[in-house]
Amino acid sequence: MDDLMREVEQMTSGEPKYEKISFYDEEQDGFAEFFILERTKVNGAEYLLASQELNQDSDGYIFKVVAEHEVEGDEASMELELVEDDTELEAVGKVFAELLSDDMNIEI
Repeated sequence: MDDLMREVEQMTSGEPKYEKISFYDEEQDGFAEFFILERTKVNGAEYLLASQELNQDSDGYIFKVVAEHEVEGDEASMELELVEDDTELEAVGKVFAELLSDDMNIEI
């Protein structure tokens, strides 16, 4: 828990540790914001592990990058798709669990 609190402190002072993404959620009729916890590529496709909160009990979501577009300056626009296929979700979830095994306890 102390490690997580230090990470949050780092985010609020100086350079942020986690990149943030936001997109329009039609069901909520508003924008949803997520912290990108990790990125990886599996079979040529890029995936993002994201969470709306930075705490030990928060839910994680796996998004697949469908397309990426250049926008002015350093910014980019990504088309993301929530991974819902059980086989794909389990396979990519295992990769993220291995990548973050020292930092987080991930349950699939």
